[in-house]
Amino acid sequence: MITRRSAFHFDDVEHETLLLVEGIEDARFFNAILRQLGRTNVQTVYVGSKHSIRPFLISTLANSESFSRLRRLGIVRDADNDAASTLQSLRGALTDARFPAPQRPWETAHEGNLRVSLAIPPDGSSQGNLEDLCLRSIRNSPESACVDQYVGCRVSAGTQIAGNRVAKAKVYTYLAVGKDGANPGLRLGEAAEAGVWDWGAPEFRDIIDFLQNL
Repeated sequence: MITRRSAFHFDDVEHETLLLVEGIEDARFFNAILRQLGRTNVQTVYVGSKHSIRPFLISTLANSESFSRLRRLGIVRDADNDAASTLQSLRGALTDARFPAPQRPWETAHEGNLRVSLAIPPDGSSQGNLEDLCLRSIRNSPESACVDQYVGCRVSAGTQIAGNRVAKAKVYTYLAVGKDGANPGLRLGEAAEAGVWDWGAPEFRDIIDFLQNL
């Protein structure tokens, strides 16, 4: 179940387990894995951006009338340019919200009835994002070489792609054709729902373990 949290409204804590992510495509991506795992008791909430995670924890979730239902909280935020800074930011937000704060990604902190776990794609220590993780999962495929060649060609021709956007450009180049030519033009979460990503790839192991252990 996906719940959107706007700047003004959060309906309810509907399950004992809540997964907090940045955007709608992230929510669709992780819900696709949760369905694959048979996890139907996880409420996924997306807050719109990484900057909204802190106020959501401190001002919205902690003050929700249904907060007492919550037993397990998972948070996913991209590492972007610095995984260590992302971890520090998440730990600070959790501490300020008076939630248990894990020391490291993939770990769980306990306090009272609440368990909190953190995931920082692509791997908890490298810079990057969810798109980088997906690229890693297909790096040995013939399509990956084609994508690299095309994006490299565009850059050589003068197209400017910011460093933190390269992975997104490559993922959407890959998805522009679709898996085996089917369903072209999918977005990241839509591709997950369509079965494009191979959850058995070793690159997804940490994420799958994180979700299984929520």
